[in-house]
Amino acid sequence: MTYSQNPTLRLILPLAAFVVFAMLLTFSLIRMFEIEKDMRVDAEQNMLWVLHQSEVAALRLSETVALADLGEATRDDLSLRFDLLVSRFALLNDGPQRRFLEHTGFSDDLDHLSGTLASIAPMIAEFAPGDGAPLRVELAPFPRLFGRAANAAMIAEWDELGGRLETYRDQLRQIIASLIGIMMAGGILAVILVLALRQTRQRNRMLRRERDFSALLVSSSGEGILAVDQSTRCTMWNSAMTQLLETSGEDAVNQPLDRIAGFFDTTPVREGIKSALQGETSRHMLQPLFRKDADEPLYVDLRFFPMRNEEDILGAILFINDASDRYAVHQKDAQDRDRLEYLVAERTRELDDALLRERSAGEIYRNFAAMISHQFRTPLAVADSALQRLIRRGPHAKPDEVVERAGRARNAIAGLTRLVESTLDAARLDAGQMGARRVECDLGEIIRTVCARQRETTPTSKIDLRFDVSGSVAAFCDPAHAEHILENLLSNGIKYAASETSVSVVLHADAQWLFCDVSNTGHTIPENERTQIFDRNYRGANSVGVVGTGIGLFMARALARLQGGDVTLQPDVAGVTFRMTLLRFKKGET
Repeated sequence: MTYSQNPTLRLILPLAAFVVFAMLLTFSLIRMFEIEKDMRVDAEQNMLWVLHQSEVAALRLSETVALADLGEATRDDLSLRFDLLVSRFALLNDGPQRRFLEHTGFSDDLDHLSGTLASIAPMIAEFAPGDGAPLRVELAPFPRLFGRAANAAMIAEWDELGGRLETYRDQLRQIIASLIGIMMAGGILAVILVLALRQTRQRNRMLRRERDFSALLVSSSGEGILAVDQSTRCTMWNSAMTQLLETSGEDAVNQPLDRIAGFFDTTPVREGIKSALQGETSRHMLQPLFRKDADEPLYVDLRFFPMRNEEDILGAILFINDASDRYAVHQKDAQDRDRLEYLVAERTRELDDALLRERSAGEIYRNFAAMISHQFRTPLAVADSALQRLIRRGPHAKPDEVVERAGRARNAIAGLTRLVESTLDAARLDAGQMGARRVECDLGEIIRTVCARQRETTPTSKIDLRFDVSGSVAAFCDPAHAEHILENLLSNGIKYAASETSVSVVLHADAQWLFCDVSNTGHTIPENERTQIFDRNYRGANSVGVVGTGIGLFMARALARLQGGDVTLQPDVAGVTFRMTLLRFKKGET
């Protein structure tokens, strides 16, 4: 007999034989249980015995009535016999006995006798000598009915026994046939089992050959290969692993990984083994592997795979490949790329600086051109008008008139000069071409110098310039920038002060800062303009008709912040107050 190589047939044939075996065995057991049940004799259902006992009870009651009539039996004896007969009737009227009597046609007679039995109960209870004859007449039908019913029960039981024997014979034949089928199915299963065992031995031999061949491949592979079980104990270690980690297979197999080498206790290896034991494949590239007594690490690629047996995960396998050469090439490429990026960044920075210088020059030119077109017309017109008037008057001009006209032209030209300087300074500041050289300087002396210069150019009849500076106060600032800030704040305060009012400069300090407040009694600045007053080219509503560029306060704040200070607009009390804040000079500052 040749065992089929079709896997479907190999599965269906033993499965069918097993199903047939189970079905025939179940059928045989069911039949045996049915036979055993039918062969049992239930005493409670034996009608012949029940009817015989009922007949005996009726005859003994009649006999006791006769003896009582002769005075040889008492009323208690009658009651006892009557109760026995009543109990027999109760048994006949219950369950299968009642169904049997209904089946044989005696149920109506039984009901009639039950009524008779109820009617003679008073006669039994009140029996007296001489009452025996009528009572015996009432009891006469009872034995006859029970005798006929007993004959009918015996005939029915014999008929039932014959049918039961026929049924037993048929069931035994079926059981014998089932047993024959069971033997045949068992024989088929035995043959299949023998063939399966022989094929299993053949497959085991093939599996051992394949395992030996796989072990040969693993041992000769250039990659390091190791396997672990569910408890992360090493189960396989090839020669490439021995060369990589300088640990022999005898020392590694059956040992936990973290005891073999510290490399296996690193995070990438732990996570890779954990993922593989959960059924997931993973890899980690260019991981450093430090060997014993080695200064430089090897760089290896790691690949983790689960080892499966159908749905079960038996362990994990790890492949380690030496990628040090690739790492060196990668590092060389990274260095070349970094150097190239550095060179590109340097060149880009040079180009950005050149572009910034070009933009700065263009911005200075545009600002200067805009200032000329918008702000320089008025002072030029004033100077031109004064000079034309002198030319027309010629020798007829009086000395006072010449002085007045010349003074107007000079003041216009001086204002024009200041506009040019402010515009150029603002452009240099925007272009980042202006810095601060902070040194120790006397801020009080700077205030006195600036105030003296302002008094020379300001008519004393219009504005009273006052300053409160006592002693020498050292500031840590750029003196040129500080002077420029004060000139802008004083010029702004005088320009917007009301006629015949005063402009004051007050210097005070604390432990760290110097504060210079420039105040006038002009109109207060509206709340909606206070946040914009330091924006470049911004001029408030009260600047209508007043010559200016709108960059004085912008320049003052920018120069103050450039050297660590600030210029702020103080809350209104009486007039307008701008405060310049600078650091105090302390020994050791440079």
